[in-house]
Amino acid sequence: MTPTAEQREAIDRPLGWLTAIGGCILILDQTLAQLGGVAGFAPWWNVGGGLVAVAVVALAAAGLFLPLRVLEVCWRAVPIAYLALQATWVLGVAGADPEAVVPWLWTLEPAVITLLMLVARPAVAIVTGFAYCLVPGLSGLLFLGHVPQAVLAETPGQLGNVLYLIIFVALRVPLQRLHATEARARLEQTRQLRAAARLEQQVALQRIVHDDVLSVLTSAMLTSGPPSGALRLDARRAIDALGAAGAGPAATDTSVDGRAAAALIAADLRRIDPEVTVEVRSHSAPVPLDVATGLGQAAVEALRNSVLHAGSGVSRTVRIDATEEGIQVRIRDDGIGFDPVLSGQRLGIAESIVGRMTDLGGCARIDSAPGLGTEVVLAWSD
Repeated sequence: MTPTAEQREAIDRPLGWLTAIGGCILILDQTLAQLGGVAGFAPWWNVGGGLVAVAVVALAAAGLFLPLRVLEVCWRAVPIAYLALQATWVLGVAGADPEAVVPWLWTLEPAVITLLMLVARPAVAIVTGFAYCLVPGLSGLLFLGHVPQAVLAETPGQLGNVLYLIIFVALRVPLQRLHATEARARLEQTRQLRAAARLEQQVALQRIVHDDVLSVLTSAMLTSGPPSGALRLDARRAIDALGAAGAGPAATDTSVDGRAAAALIAADLRRIDPEVTVEVRSHSAPVPLDVATGLGQAAVEALRNSVLHAGSGVSRTVRIDATEEGIQVRIRDDGIGFDPVLSGQRLGIAESIVGRMTDLGGCARIDSAPGLGTEVVLAWSD
């Protein structure tokens, strides 16, 4: 299960911070006690180890405030740097007997390998953590032809460091599941509230239509003089449509072929902008008709907004992916862009795009910034 950005913020950020706090405790409790062994290693190796320790301290000091993307880079960079140093510790020995020393950076291993849970699947993280514990011995075997006695004696104890990683993995997995369950519950609650509000609005609208609009349209249809016959025909059609709407919601169990759904959406988009580039990747898996219709309406609104607001000389591209898992539409332009936070409450975005996708059980994401163009991603999964 790939964590969402919301899960990263709610779960991985605090877990990463706690891991870094544990690393600081290790520095104070164990690493400082090994400073006497620093003289036995070359400056370049000590500087690298110092940078790893500083990075752990920085994650503890600012892990709750740094941008998530910066944290993700650090969660990957620290284990990689640590692995490189542990793999070259024999080369870093300077003036000491490699048979009698162990790399002092080993004291930070519990915190470093625990960060692996934030960048890899649980099983992969645990297996990789075990491998990390064996790297100093393998380095000795590679460069010396045998495992130094001091490293050999220390390795079994270091294997126990994986226990910290297992504990955090065992904590993270149920937290992710709980967060996903809560997110689904919030979505369902939002859908129910929106449905109730729309039902109330529909009742009020039906009363207005029945009392005012229908009577006007009926009078127009029965008039023998002006309005014209065309107007009477339009009135008849409007009456039939309004009567059908008053009969209640249409059935939603009708499905269409995924290829047909993608073709319908593409046709609607080309009606708004005949010059738009549409790329389609479709599958024959069925898609509920109301989903295909609603997603197409949201896509049309997004493209219409681009035509109206993106500026002149703008290129627009659309990618439609209808797969066995669901359907996704990406609408992108290289126009002037906008601030989604400031414009997110506009009716076209809040209701016609985001609201419509929420009602379908899908989601809408709008990525834009002034001067950087706009991308709207509409997604629904079965």
